[in-house]
Formats: sequence, structure tokens, C-alpha cells
Amino acid sequence: MTDSSNQNSTAPAVSPTIKFEFPIRNSDGKQFKDAEEIYKAIENEKSGHYLLGSNKFWHGGIHISDLSAPQCVLHEPVRCIADGEVVAYRLSKDYLTSSFGEGEGAKSLKYTNSFCLVRHEYESPPNPEVGANKDKQNKLTFYSLYMHLLPFERYPLSPEETPNQKIKMIAGGFTARSDAKGEPGCHTYGAIATGTEFEILDKKGTDEVYAKGKILKGSVVGRSVGQEVWFAYKKNGEVYPRSAGGGASWFEILPPQRGRPNYWHGKVKATVGPRPLPLFNAPASPTNQQNAGTPIGSMALVASSVVAFDSEKVVNLNVAGSLRRMAECTLISGGLGGEGTAPPTFWACVENELPEPTMRWDTVTPADETFKEVILTSIGIKAGDPIGYLGLMENLADESGEVTRKHQVHIEVFTADPKIEEFLQNLAGLTTGKQFLRLPANTELTKKAPQTGTVKLLKEHIVELSKAPIFKDPAEWYEPKVEEDGQNKTGLIAKANAEIITQHDLEKLGFRIVKESSTGADGFLDPDDMPEFFKGLYSDLDRLGNADGKVTPEDFPKALQNAELRSHWSKLIAYHPTEWKDKSGEAKWGRLAQILEDSPKSLMHEKARIDELVFWSKLSGKAEVPADGMVCHFHPIEFIEYIKIKPKFEFTLDMMKKVYPLIDSSKYGDLQAVANELNAHIDFFKLDTPLRRSHFFAQVMQETGPLFSVEESFLWKASSLIATFTYFSNNPSAAHAHGYQTTKPIKADGTAVTQADYEAVANGAYGGRAQLGNGNYASGDGWKYRGRGLKQLTGRANYRDFTTWYRSNSDQWPNEEHDFEASPDFLIQMKYAVRSACYFWVDHNLHERADGGPTDAVVDLITDVVNLSTNSRPERKANFKRIWDGEYFK
Repeated sequence: MTDSSNQNSTAPAVSPTIKFEFPIRNSDGKQFKDAEEIYKAIENEKSGHYLLGSNKFWHGGIHISDLSAPQCVLHEPVRCIADGEVVAYRLSKDYLTSSFGEGEGAKSLKYTNSFCLVRHEYESPPNPEVGANKDKQNKLTFYSLYMHLLPFERYPLSPEETPNQKIKMIAGGFTARSDAKGEPGCHTYGAIATGTEFEILDKKGTDEVYAKGKILKGSVVGRSVGQEVWFAYKKNGEVYPRSAGGGASWFEILPPQRGRPNYWHGKVKATVGPRPLPLFNAPASPTNQQNAGTPIGSMALVASSVVAFDSEKVVNLNVAGSLRRMAECTLISGGLGGEGTAPPTFWACVENELPEPTMRWDTVTPADETFKEVILTSIGIKAGDPIGYLGLMENLADESGEVTRKHQVHIEVFTADPKIEEFLQNLAGLTTGKQFLRLPANTELTKKAPQTGTVKLLKEHIVELSKAPIFKDPAEWYEPKVEEDGQNKTGLIAKANAEIITQHDLEKLGFRIVKESSTGADGFLDPDDMPEFFKGLYSDLDRLGNADGKVTPEDFPKALQNAELRSHWSKLIAYHPTEWKDKSGEAKWGRLAQILEDSPKSLMHEKARIDELVFWSKLSGKAEVPADGMVCHFHPIEFIEYIKIKPKFEFTLDMMKKVYPLIDSSKYGDLQAVANELNAHIDFFKLDTPLRRSHFFAQVMQETGPLFSVEESFLWKASSLIATFTYFSNNPSAAHAHGYQTTKPIKADGTAVTQADYEAVANGAYGGRAQLGNGNYASGDGWKYRGRGLKQLTGRANYRDFTTWYRSNSDQWPNEEHDFEASPDFLIQMKYAVRSACYFWVDHNLHERADGGPTDAVVDLITDVVNLSTNSRPERKANFKRIWDGEYFK
């Protein structure tokens, strides 16, 4: 055992915004959206399900294999589920082997005991509410374990894993043929364009070699992508030249290699790029969370320079407000971009992961003596960082020696935190985060008219609040839908009587600790010793599985497709002994000897593996765990789904530019100001769902126009004034005096429209409008209270009401006292342009109308309030469709 835990003695700082990720990603590298997506992906798993393992022993984790995540064999690594620190790992040099039988019939089975153990310190956001719980936080120390990872020597691609060579033409004009030049029946197709890419399928020739290539992209005259051609490939063993004495005609596109995890101890050789690498002086304290040293002037290594450093000494340091992985480095090749010479040693950012890589780690070479050893360490790791790849596990199917083969990882989340009960009970009293509607057993839902009576729920149900639409009659009701024993049930529950809980109320959400009543727990799952609620779920496994009268691992694939059962089963927190503590000779495994007493060869094989897999007794320091191995296990996927804090939506300049694609860049500052103001009050403004945001901006787009104007224009055609406004229809001469005749901005008398004309038009259009609270034409209220802001707030009464609302919500903007009736021009400032629009949105409950759905009818319902008599309804619907279909605000 090697202990280097003092190298980086300071753990990553606890953060209320600790990030979480699911342990695998899709084949395209994108994260799974939610637990439902990942559960769907792992439905193919035939074994290794949560809680019940082979031979009815407790199983504290889940298996993810190449049956459900083949991408994790080669292209996509298994990833760390949360920010934390690697406290222990074991890396095998190559696969271990276990023997089955003796003599000629003996078999050797490959497996891996490589693992990574990460410690996490979770703290919820502080409780923001004034009162006894102010600033309280829920806390939990927990671990994530990743077992059966790929051994070190299997990271380079094997011949079986190496794809056909791919090349890219850097010279154009080479001839594409139907066969190698000179072959019978060969004919030409045409020229190959520069940049064309091929997959090499075959080769012919010796001194002058022709290759058959499948066109992957680019252009070949007479052929198309996906078709095959022959072309000049090599000459005298070298890449075929462009021309006599010229350079190469193509270069090889190297296949992607497996990336090495950052937590291995070893010597790293890395290539700088894609940008120059700034050099730093040594930090005052080279430990996690401390400040980086000062830059060494403007020194920076050019891209493609090669550096070396020790991965064991990488630390997370603060650089300009962000934590970056840094290490002391030496230069192997390359150099500075300007004058001068790089110092013998220097500090630099050594990030090799997106989104901000500074270099590519080409090789990590652990010392030979560290292989197979449990390495105790303290290396910062972030959610989503690579942990490793699926390792090969060859297992016995039965005593006959039949072997099954798959690549897999075993993932666990466990805790020995003595305050787990307080954590589950939400001792901090948090009411923030994702909300749920809790429906206890025996809840009676009222049937929706014209039906009468009630629907009784026999079991407890938890429904995401966003999936329980609101119904009004005129009282407000939630309308949840649940599945119970195979039946769909729905009805109404009064909003005033509903119990709303949040993602922090884990116990109320159904997370329960289960333990055997027997004091002699040995790792064997005995349902007779379990609580009643567990027994019911346990029997459901067979009822919903293969229904053969007994519960076995074979029931899980089908039974867990039932969302109701899966939801309850996955929330069980099992308190039982870890399977990584006792060697095969310990009392715990006596039960295994009884089970396999008729399979002596299998028993011997399994016991030999158990001795190689255990590691618990070697953990200490930051990796210290209970000596008796008793810990609480969570279902990893369910735990992540409920504990993670979904990143809060933020409006961005890029989003705003999508809404206003025609806007001049000079107005980008205004758009950013709008985004900033919305982000500062997004919940208060009731813009907390994609649907609400999309409906809001469908209206705002129409009010501000494509060029984003927060002040109403009064450049009107005279005939339009007469047709639109009563004042001008009664005074057509005034319309011709102040509106343009045919061509903007020329009036009937041949002069251009002036500021005085704009004011006259506004006063004629809005003067004397009682519903707007304006005085008559002569009062000037039409102009003074013209449309301003994102919603084009219009009329003295609306400015007055906005002021009242603004003052009643002064806690949102302390020390900003304003009277918008007295100073209406405030509304052309972006801050107040936003607030005025959101006042109208919130005060008129338009967010509730928006919740009605992504339909034209809902757009009309909102338009009825924003501008009832407008002729722009089709445009507002088109705005919404563009925003919603384009997913601008998801």
C-alpha cells in the first residue's frame, strides 16, 4: 500500500453549488438529460442491479456494461459523479486471471480489480429565509466508488480496436479510378478535390501502391460520399508525392485514443495547445484552493511545445477567480513565443479536459511498484472528469465452466455520515429547488366535472409540481396523474390543501434506510428480516418480473421497467456490510460456501477472486471508513437525480441575439443589460420555465420590433392615422398635417415630419383615452405617457400602477425609489424597460396563462391582455413558434 495523502493535504473547498453528473454520457458525448433517460439506457442490463446480487447477497451498487453503454469501452470514459477528491485508487497493470478447474479442462478467466474511490463533501445552498433556519445548510459526507476499471496496459488501442486508416487529401487533382491503375477494366472517374477524406479499405502494388478508399467527406468527380474509388497512395514506401519533388499528397487522421485519468500518480508528458501556455512563478502555498503564483511577465510557450510534470503533484489553484489544475513543469521541446528563454522549471495550467484545455496529456507513466497497490491520495476531481473505461470481466455461468464475457463498471454511492438522518429530514428547512406535490396514502382526489365523486390513492405518490397542471373553477386545483398497481389515476386536489415539498425533503420523497433486524448481518439479503414496506417491494419484483414464484436477479430487467416500482426501489438506502472488506476465509462468506456446496470448482474460483477484489482494510486518512464495513448505500442514479441542484437558467447575449438577429452590434450592450436584469430577478418575474420565457418574448418581440426599440415610434402615414384612431378620423386635416403622405417622412405640404409632429400624433392617438388615464389632447399626456419599455407601457394610469407595484416590491431593488408617473423617461433605461414589462407580466398573471401550453390559443389568451385590439396576432404566434421550436430559452 502506498500513502501519499499528504501531498495535497487540503481538500477541495465545500461549495453550496457542488456539481453533479451522471456517471456515463451518450455516445455523442452529451450528458443525459435526467434519470429517466439513463434508466432507459441501462434497461438492457441483465445483472448487477441495485441491492440484490448473485446468490442473493446484498449488492450495494449498479453495473453499467457494454450492453447499455458500449461507448464506454473505447470512446466515452466513465465519469466522476460530483466534485470531490480522489482518496484512493488501485490500477492493475493488465488483467488479472482466475483459474477454473484443473488439467486439460482448466480455464483462465480475465478480470480487473482496478478501482477509484472519491470522497465528496456536500453542502446545500444556505437557507435564504429570514427566521430560525436562516443560513442553515444540509450536509453529507459521502463516497463514490468505481470498480472493475480498465487496466493500464489496455489503454492503447488493440489491433481489434484500431479502425481502418483514415486520410485527408492535402493536394487536389489526383485521379480517382475504378481499380488500381493498370488493372484490367480500370477506368477513371475524375479528379479528387483537396480536403477529401477517405477510409482505406484495400491496397494493391509494391513500389507504387494504390489504395481503395471509401469517401467520407469532400468531393470526387463522378462519385459521391459513401462510394469507393482507387487512387495513388504510396510510392517507394512513402506517402505519394504531390508531384516530382513535392510534398505529401495526404496526411493520416489519427484515430481517437483513450484518455488517461488525471488522478493516476506518474510522470506526464503533454503537448501544449490549442493556444500558447502562460508561465507562472511558484505559488506561496502549493495546495488546493490557494492562489496561483504571479505570471512570469508575458512568457508563454507556443502551441506544440512539450512539457513534463508529476501528476501526483497537480493542485487546484485560483487563477483570476477560477480554479485551474496547475503543476510545476519542465520544458522538453518547443519554446517561448517571443524573446527570452524559458526557466528550468515553471508553473502552468495543465488542464486536459474541456471546456478549457491547455494541453493534451500524451502519456502518463506510473511507477511499476504502484501497480496493484491501493494508493492513498488526495487529488481534486470535478464532476464529469474521466475516471476510466469499462474493464473486461469474464465470469462463470455455472459449474460446467461456461464463461460469459462483458465489459463493465460497478458504481456505488455510500456514506457513513452519522448525521444522515438529519440530511434526509432536511434539517435546514430548505424550501428552494425543485418542487414536488406529495400525495400521502389514502388521499382522495376530486373527479373533474362533469364526473362526480372521488378517486382514492391507496399508496403514497410523489409528483413533480411542473407535471401537475393547475385547473381553475374559479378556485385553484392541482391535477396530478399517477400510476398505481398498473392503473392510471387522476383527479383534483385543492391548491390550498396541497403539501408541497422540495428536492431537499428526501425522507418525504421516499428515501428510507432499510436494515436487517438481525444483529448478525453477513451480507446475505434475507427478506424475512426486513421491514414490512421492504417485503412488499421485494415481492413486487417477482410479480412484475418473470412471476416464477421466487425473487432472483432475473426479475430485475422487466420489473424495473415499471416506473412505480423502480421509483420506490431506487429510493431505498440499504444499511449493510460492504462487499469489499472481508476476504474469502472470513465468516461472511460462509453462506457462499453453503450455496455453492455442490459446485466446488466454482466456489474455489469465486473465493480466489474475492481475495483480489477486497481493499477496505487498506483505507485510512481521508479515505477512512468504518472498520466493520457497515455503511448506507444509495442507488447512484436516483441519488444524483434528487440531490443535484439543476443549474439555474440564465439569459445570455447569444440568446438575445437569436431573438433579435437583425439588430446592430451597437445595441448588444442593451441586450446584455436586458439579460442581466432578467437574471437578477428571474424567479420574481415568473420567468422560471422555458414555456413562460418563450411566451414572454413572443410578446416583447412584437412590442419592440425587430430592431429592438424601447420607445414607441410616431412616424405614421396620414391615411393609417385616420383609419386607426378616433381623433384623427374625426380630424382628418390633423392627420395630413402631422403624418407623412406617401413616402417617409414627407408630409402632404412637402416638408419632413418633425418632433412637433411626433408629439401631435401621440397626443391625438392617446389623448382623452379614459382607460389609459390620460388627459385630453391639450394635456400632452398622450406624448408624455407614450409607449416605453419592453412591453411599451402606455398611459398615465399604467405608469402610476407601475409605480405602486414597484414600491410595494422595494425589497427587490432597495434604495431605488422612483415615481414613474412623474419621470416616465426612466422607462427607456434598460433596467426599467425590463421591470416595467415584467410588472405587467406578473401583475396580470400572464405567467399562469403561459402555463397553459405551447399553443396558438395560449398566445391569443396572453395577447388579449397585452393588446386586445391589435392586428398583429399572427406575428405574435409566429414569434412564439420561432422561439419555442428553436429552443431559445430551454
